[in-house]
Amino acid sequence: MRGWELRSFDIDGLVLGERADPVAGPGEVLVEIDAVALNYRDLAIARGVYAPSQPFPMIPASDACGRIVAVGPGVERWRVGERVIGCYMQSWDRGPSEPSDRTRTLGSPLDGVLCEQCVFPADFVVRAPNRLTDFECATLPIAALTAWCAIFELAAAKPGETVVVQGSGGVSTFAAQFALATGLRVVAVSRSGAKAAAIRNLGVEQVILASETPQWGKEVVRTTHGRGADVIVDVGGDATFAQSMAASGQNGRIIAVGFLGGLSTKVELGPVISKNLVIRGITVGSRASFEAMLSFIETASFKPVIDNIYPFEAVPEAYRRLASADQHGKICIDLRSAR
Repeated sequence: MRGWELRSFDIDGLVLGERADPVAGPGEVLVEIDAVALNYRDLAIARGVYAPSQPFPMIPASDACGRIVAVGPGVERWRVGERVIGCYMQSWDRGPSEPSDRTRTLGSPLDGVLCEQCVFPADFVVRAPNRLTDFECATLPIAALTAWCAIFELAAAKPGETVVVQGSGGVSTFAAQFALATGLRVVAVSRSGAKAAAIRNLGVEQVILASETPQWGKEVVRTTHGRGADVIVDVGGDATFAQSMAASGQNGRIIAVGFLGGLSTKVELGPVISKNLVIRGITVGSRASFEAMLSFIETASFKPVIDNIYPFEAVPEAYRRLASADQHGKICIDLRSAR
């Protein structure tokens, strides 16, 4: 079986190699991978930022869609030929996560999905939505599920409330799509005019250019007639958190998703206390949450936004596209191109 391995920290540390063909054991399914989608986490791991103690070699990436080609002993839920998506956390079934769930994540510390075939526990693959392509399905395990859980599970957003999204990356794009589809008002913050136009194409009417309005938190308050935002999906970390605080209204919920602008940040307790703010971190979601989201997506009117699709042999090129931060939507890899 061919697979990409991270053998040293750097995009140049990605090497296409050979491994023994995997075999489905008891309670497992063997999946032939058709499509993979990259996340910022994958780039951070390759650079040694996210998991600097990661041992080598390791197959990277966590998000994939494929078809079951074999089922192990005792598996009754699945049949050969069914199209499935792997769960990012290979042990989080439902309810609150456990500390041990962090040790069962694909693409670090577990081997990931940038390979021709993968073995998954039968309980931690989910049925792919019929209305989406393999590439669209591959975008869902981290970015979409994070956005879904942030808005509807942690923030418990209600129709009529205002959600702020930052940029046009995977989580932010999905957050905007989910929010618009459920009657929430969306305010987007973007650094560039080109990306602002792409965000408007999703149906977002209010877009603030951070390059022109660096104190965009005040602008959010102004555009909401002094109320402020109810929910903020913060992906920037240190670069955005102060403005997220400023943009929040009374009883606002800030969901800390990412750290594109730095891991460390200063939190002023004054507005946290006076506004009764809730600040929550999020690490994707459970299998049960994934299935709830997929039920919604099956009948939704929108589709995942894909920036570009690269052939299997061009994985480093796909990573470099991700590193450029110029993409709008998800970057995917076509494993069928290798067959």
